[in-house]
Amino acid sequence: MSYEQQQIKAIQSWQGQSPKLSSMLMGLALTPAAKLVDLVVPEAALHAALEASCKVGEKLANPDAVLKQAGISHIGELFYADMKLCDSLADTAHDRAIAMAAAEGGVTGATGLIGIAVDVPTLMTLALRTIYQTALCYGFELKGEEGRHVVLRVFSVASANSLKEKEAALVSLVAIKQMLQQQTWAQIQQAAFATMGKEALMVALKDLAGQLGINLTKRKALNIVPLVGAAVGAAVNASFIKDVGWAARRTFQEMWLLQHGGDIGHQYRLSYVPQ
Repeated sequence: MSYEQQQIKAIQSWQGQSPKLSSMLMGLALTPAAKLVDLVVPEAALHAALEASCKVGEKLANPDAVLKQAGISHIGELFYADMKLCDSLADTAHDRAIAMAAAEGGVTGATGLIGIAVDVPTLMTLALRTIYQTALCYGFELKGEEGRHVVLRVFSVASANSLKEKEAALVSLVAIKQMLQQQTWAQIQQAAFATMGKEALMVALKDLAGQLGINLTKRKALNIVPLVGAAVGAAVNASFIKDVGWAARRTFQEMWLLQHGGDIGHQYRLSYVPQ
C-alpha cells in the first residue's frame, strides 16, 4: 500500500469518527462553571470575534515559511510535490500552533474567569491562522471572502459537538471538493464562491458562533477552578488546536488528492459524499 493510499484510509477513518471531546465533556455544558463561561463569552460576542479573527488569521498566515521549508518558489508547486513533503510541512505548522496555544492558555488560564475573555478570541485567531497555514502546506492560498468560505467550513468540522454536526460540516465542503475533480483551484475560486456571496458567509459565521459557543463553553468550564486554571488552560487550548489542525490536515489532504496531477490524484475519488 502506497503512502497516499494509507492517507486515504486515514482520511476516511477520521471522517467517520465522533468528535473526541463531545461525550467526555457533554456533562459540563450545564454546570454552573459552564454557565459562567457563557456569560463571559456570549454567542453574539463570538460572532463578532469570529469575523475579526478570520481576517487576522489570514494576515498572520506565513507563506514564506512554507516556501523556505519546502525549497520552492511558489505555493502552487505543492500541488505536484510528494504528499509526504506536504504532510511534513503541515506537521511543522501543527506542532508550532499547539505549542503557541498551550503557552497562551497557560498564561490566561492562571487568571481564571477574567482570562477567558482574552483567551477565547486569541484562541480563535490562532485556530483560524492554523487552518490558513495548513492550507498553504498543501498548495492552497486562501484569500478574501472566497478563502473565508473554506476556512469557516473547516473550522466548523473541527468545532463540531457531535457526529451529526461534523457530518453536516463535511457535506458543506463537498461541492468545493467535487469541482476540484474537474478544474484547478485557480479556476474554481471565483466561480465556486460567486454564487455564495456575503449572505452565505454571514450565515456560516452565525452557525459557527453557535456551535463554538457550546464547544468552547464545555472546554473552558474547568479554567475557572482555582489553582488548576493554568494547567487546564494550557491543556484545553492545546487539545482544541490539535483538533483544528487535524481537521485542516485531513480536509486539505483530500483536496490535494483531488487537485493532484499525478496518477494517485487521477485515481482518487471523493471519499465523503452526502447520504
